[in-house]
Amino acid sequence: MAFTRAAHARNLVGPIIRSTYRITCVNAEAVPHQGAVVIVCDWNNIAAPAVLKAALPRPVHVWADGPAGVPGPLMSVTGDLAMPVTRLGLDVVSRATRMLEDGEAVAAIGVADLGYALARSGAPVLPVHIHAPTTKRPTDPPTRKADISVIVGDLQPCPEYVNVAPATRASVREAGEWARQVLVDSASSTARETERPHDQ
Repeated sequence: MAFTRAAHARNLVGPIIRSTYRITCVNAEAVPHQGAVVIVCDWNNIAAPAVLKAALPRPVHVWADGPAGVPGPLMSVTGDLAMPVTRLGLDVVSRATRMLEDGEAVAAIGVADLGYALARSGAPVLPVHIHAPTTKRPTDPPTRKADISVIVGDLQPCPEYVNVAPATRASVREAGEWARQVLVDSASSTARETERPHDQ
């Protein structure tokens, strides 16, 4: 059911967002067509969930905390998950983990509890960087017709030391730190590629 909602959201939201912004997706072929994958994204903006759905080549559940999760409970309509503001998000973490165990794609934005889902599922991590015009507040979407680049990094398999059963506090912590480092390293690599002079 959640997958169906994510697929419908991609089909409905995608054309609207692509007509609103000029979106370019680089290295989209790195997104696996099937199977569990955690997409870690470094753009925590209210428009991030919709941009990811429009740009990536498969249905994605967005698991968000912070500005990207502002719509809150309304996100469940599209198969997405927003961390609650006033109580622990244990139910949301469990749902994200089940989605991964069912072989679905989950995009995490600003999520502090990602380590548990990774340690339980052993899903690979795919870093994604979004370059968009700066807004006054992260709860403000970019202006209409803004250029937005979605840059997909390289898929990273989950290390064996992270994917242990049962998940422990140490493995959860290590999984979260590993995913954070994957995103940081990918951002540095992407920046170097951008700065490298092109061959004449």
